Amino acid sequence: MLVAICLLAGLALRTDAAQPNVIVIMADDLGYADVGFQGCKDISTPNIDQLAKSGARFSQGYVTGCMCGPSRAGFITGRIQSTFGYYVNPAQPLDPKQGLPAGIKTVAHHMQQQGYVTGVVGKWHMGTADHQHPDAMGYSDWFGFLGGGLMYYPLDHPSYNGRYLTKEKPWSTRDMHHTLPMLHNGTPVEWNQYLTRELTEGGIRFIEKNRDQPFFLFMSYNAPHEYLEAPAITIAKYPPDSVSDVPGVPAKSRSIYAAMVDEMDQGIGRLMETLNKLDLADNTVVWFLSDHGGLKRTSDNGPLRGAKGSAYEGGLRVPFVVRWPEKVAPGTVLDHPVTSLDIGATSLALAGGNVKQTSLHGSDITSYMTGQSADAPHDVIYWHVGRSPQDLSGVMRDGDYKMLAKRGRVELFNIKDDPSESTDLAKAQPQRAKRMLVQWNEWNGSNAPPLWKQSGRKDYQYADYEWLKGTPHYQRTKEE
Repeated sequence: MLVAICLLAGLALRTDAAQPNVIVIMADDLGYADVGFQGCKDISTPNIDQLAKSGARFSQGYVTGCMCGPSRAGFITGRIQSTFGYYVNPAQPLDPKQGLPAGIKTVAHHMQQQGYVTGVVGKWHMGTADHQHPDAMGYSDWFGFLGGGLMYYPLDHPSYNGRYLTKEKPWSTRDMHHTLPMLHNGTPVEWNQYLTRELTEGGIRFIEKNRDQPFFLFMSYNAPHEYLEAPAITIAKYPPDSVSDVPGVPAKSRSIYAAMVDEMDQGIGRLMETLNKLDLADNTVVWFLSDHGGLKRTSDNGPLRGAKGSAYEGGLRVPFVVRWPEKVAPGTVLDHPVTSLDIGATSLALAGGNVKQTSLHGSDITSYMTGQSADAPHDVIYWHVGRSPQDLSGVMRDGDYKMLAKRGRVELFNIKDDPSESTDLAKAQPQRAKRMLVQWNEWNGSNAPPLWKQSGRKDYQYADYEWLKGTPHYQRTKEE
């Protein structure tokens, strides 16, 4: 009996050891060409480049939306966000209707069911009501902020001149998002350094705390999302006269943006150093991507057309890397289209779960990224980029062809031959364009009504959440 027990215990240990840790590092508003492995010349990204060099990069890596909220909702749930009604960014951060719906299952929930400890660090942007907090969405440990961004220094930083400590006049919606408190598991915490560095340390703490069990960590950096802020010492590395001349991007903005990307790269280097120090690197799958294309006034998305907010390649195709030592061959380039949804499905499969028994929309691409299969993971990929199912704006990839529907207008491109989408083939190939539009419309018929409707009003919001006490956003209810 004792021998049998020992054998079973050993089997359990081997099973746990076979489950790789997973870290997903997501940048915010990073340009397609703004990392070295994509050809960037003016910004130093040695640590991100090393991820690509030691793993695989996907030349056609896509996200599910061209704006922050919808794209992240797709990744977090592992489902195309229009199928559950998430079409636009939450404009009013304290409106409980705006964000993820109560009870929706996420990739983190699935990973928890496989015995993983789950954590998220950084930007959330999925709502601020109790049912929308990360702990209600499958994350057992979370450190970050609930809005769509955060100022890069604490609000009492001298550079802000007290502007964000009181509300003497109405703030913009973006200011409302960017001044919510930093939280750890729902409790406000003080912080006193550059935000990107603070988030990196939060990620390191999570890794160190959970080194002895399989973990799933979503490192959700805010950089290089505006506002443009970075330590002066890092900005000094990128004088305005030394940065690349990107059309439409002021040199001064490019200088600060470069420093923000640099700081994020340094943070990623520290995360990788932690994995090496704890002897976890070989059994950790690390993904890196942006949540969508770069912002037009800061980023370089070349040679792609479009930027953040656009359904052209520059809005949807992003730097996309996976590193898994001894499983993914170093320096691999994978040219078939993949999407951010595949990260969740692949992670669950590697954890031992059955993707086909879930509602996840991604594919398990393990065999593709490890070289066991050269087949394309997807025959067809759909996007909805309108504001509701009735807003017939969307995208469809079918092989090398991409169809864009824009409220009645249809464009068609051969992405293999024309990645910059310079030649519209809709008139030259009308039957293909029509067929793809019909197929997209059929798919769109199953999309859900919007979870909320955008209002033209920009009223300042207050709420009585405990975690808001001490901020200009807190206001007691009438009952109090």
